[in-house]
Amino acid sequence: MNLHRVSLVDIPASNPPPSGGGHQPGQSGGPVKLKTPNLLPGSDGEHALQAKYASEDRANTFYAHQVLNFLAPRMREFISRQEFMFVGTADRHGECDCSPRFGEPGFIHVLGNKHLLYPEYRGNGVFASLGNISENPHIALLILDFYRDSVGLHVNGKARIAQSDELEAFADKLPKDVLAELAKDGKRRPNGWVMVEVEEAYIQCSKHIPLLKKLERPIDWGTDSVAAKKGDYFQLKDIPLYDRIGGDQAMDIAVDLFHRKLLEDDLVGRFFDDVDMAAQRLKQKSFLAMAFGGPYQYSGVELVSKMGLEARHFDRISAILKETLEELKIGAAEIEEVMQVIETTREAILNLLDRQCWR
Repeated sequence: MNLHRVSLVDIPASNPPPSGGGHQPGQSGGPVKLKTPNLLPGSDGEHALQAKYASEDRANTFYAHQVLNFLAPRMREFISRQEFMFVGTADRHGECDCSPRFGEPGFIHVLGNKHLLYPEYRGNGVFASLGNISENPHIALLILDFYRDSVGLHVNGKARIAQSDELEAFADKLPKDVLAELAKDGKRRPNGWVMVEVEEAYIQCSKHIPLLKKLERPIDWGTDSVAAKKGDYFQLKDIPLYDRIGGDQAMDIAVDLFHRKLLEDDLVGRFFDDVDMAAQRLKQKSFLAMAFGGPYQYSGVELVSKMGLEARHFDRISAILKETLEELKIGAAEIEEVMQVIETTREAILNLLDRQCWR
């Protein structure tokens, strides 16, 4: 395919990176010091470490003999027969994700010597890689061949997301294998695509890559079967919800939001006026942590200090807690589990306050 027939500028961006003021990464507020230009690939950081550890000659030999800013013919042929790769991305803050991509041989489509295109199918709904790309276009691909040559290829560059209907508008510029993917329907039709503009391409040497024997295994592409996906292989369901959502840090966030909602509520807000805020936060944190299966103990100590709490107030506090958890994007099943635990405290809280009233 002609290099110029399909490029990143041809495909409209689905999620352009955010714009805004401020200094660019690596810049200070003072005068910009001009960097001495060189033709070496790689980052300033790797060059500094090469100098520190006296590996510049070895590194420069590798750069000169192995690193290109395009795909050589053998690289393109290698990519066209691979069945999986690892995709490294980072968001605008530098927080990283590495995810695999699988497909039949050729699912990574080579568009000339500067561009790759691969499909994105319906996955777990998280969109970790695509979310990062929408903020930060830098991408790193590691494509490994375990079955034939036990060698790998690194491809670093910039990525852009394209929807299938956007690609269809360029059907006359796309290879037949991409058009065949676009013609599929159901779960086998890609939800979207990632176009990668190649900036670096270099070998992952064979020395430590094992040569594996591929066994036949039926694959139900797009299945939602928990058994087929081995979704609870690591038995996370046995870990308390308190730990699964982030432990103490998550409780602090939940208590802040919960307490603010309580104070703003017309029915129950008065119960939380003029109280010791630090002590009240600790009570609420203990209360929530207990409900989430955490290590805090809550054994009937009052959730509020003032008298006059009735069943309707308890109901309203429970409803506010549910609103809080929904706003924090806790799953519906987990919220229901928490609310059931909260309900078990109703009698203890209301009876405790009744006893205090008669003292």
